[in-house]
Amino acid sequence: MAQARPKVILKFLTITDDAQINAWKEILAEFQKIDGGKWSYVDIAFESVPFQDLFPKIESAVAAGAEMDLVQSDGPDMKHYAFYRSLLPLGKYFTEQEKKQWLPQSVEEGSYRGELYGPPMMQSCSLMMYNREMTDAAGIKPPDTLGKSWTMAEALKAWQKTTIRPSGSSVPTVWGLRWGQGTWVGDYEHGLFRRSNGRKGSPTYEGVGPDGITFVGYLDTPEAIQAMQFYQDLHRRYRVTPIEPIPQIFETKKAAFMVTPDNRIGELNRLYGEGKFPWGVTGIPYFKTQICHTGSWHYGISPNTKHFDEALAFVKFASSDAGARIWYKHVRQLPANISLLNTLPEYRPGGKQYMWVEAMNKIGVPRIQTPAYTEYQQVFAEMTLNIIAGANVAEQMKAAARRAQQLAAKYKGWK
Repeated sequence: MAQARPKVILKFLTITDDAQINAWKEILAEFQKIDGGKWSYVDIAFESVPFQDLFPKIESAVAAGAEMDLVQSDGPDMKHYAFYRSLLPLGKYFTEQEKKQWLPQSVEEGSYRGELYGPPMMQSCSLMMYNREMTDAAGIKPPDTLGKSWTMAEALKAWQKTTIRPSGSSVPTVWGLRWGQGTWVGDYEHGLFRRSNGRKGSPTYEGVGPDGITFVGYLDTPEAIQAMQFYQDLHRRYRVTPIEPIPQIFETKKAAFMVTPDNRIGELNRLYGEGKFPWGVTGIPYFKTQICHTGSWHYGISPNTKHFDEALAFVKFASSDAGARIWYKHVRQLPANISLLNTLPEYRPGGKQYMWVEAMNKIGVPRIQTPAYTEYQQVFAEMTLNIIAGANVAEQMKAAARRAQQLAAKYKGWK
């Protein structure tokens, strides 16, 4: 029997997400049992904040010396946090064999200058889910293979056809589209508009210069502006997606299509019961080049931790085969754990979630690689909200490119 020890409570800063919190609670329960109950004295206190508040919260908490042990960090922000030493490097605590338990893309996204800073929780790639009852009612059959995915122009016809306005009302009861998760307008999905309108290797497709800090001539190319004009038109000209975001718009059957990772399935199962929601999935629409952004959440350990051994042990278990399996049961998103991924029939050819794996491998690319990602993401979100509100698209994008470049200048020579 393990020797009784004083209780240790790890403080864990996360986003507000019931499915994820439930997953960690079950992982913690199993963690307390391993190695003969060696870690039974460890507990976790969760502090959850909205998505857009998490990133500044991590930095401010570290800068202020606030007591914190674990953080949930998004893949593209890992380099930013590593640059500012807001996370502890963890590479030496994982063997090469242990690192091979995760997809190589996930290891790269969780690393900075070759050093691992955080094991992955999962991987991702957004595709377009749809409500089959709504598409059937509209006589629409979305492409069932990635190679036959709709262009944006083709998808627009489906979004228009599934937007339902009662007679005499200008406000739809069902919208054709929600592009992106939740009510956020982040780079993960909304940044795809501009990159998709460029050919591979072009400045538009690359999204940022090779130095990772040049945005003028990349964020504001004519093709990128054209794509974001189309995005504005979806809200204001075609009116197939609401100007004011509606929480859980797809889950509550107020939108026929939604661009999202497959974590939506876990939420639908939680709300309606396993397999009860009539969802389908098709490829993400595109202009010139089909693309999805890869990368997802990672574990991080704060430099302010006073319980490093316990925090590290929890992270190692949570990111192991056993922890990843519990995580997947609740969240249902593309695993970064290779062993788990290989055992799930839904991700094999013909499986209901196979298209997410196929897309990640064929059209998936990381979000722009820069330690200025946090600053860029804030600028991008403000620009996109202004565009939705009806601002001049070209002016917004050129101003955003200049501002992002000014904010990124301090990282010159970071590579």
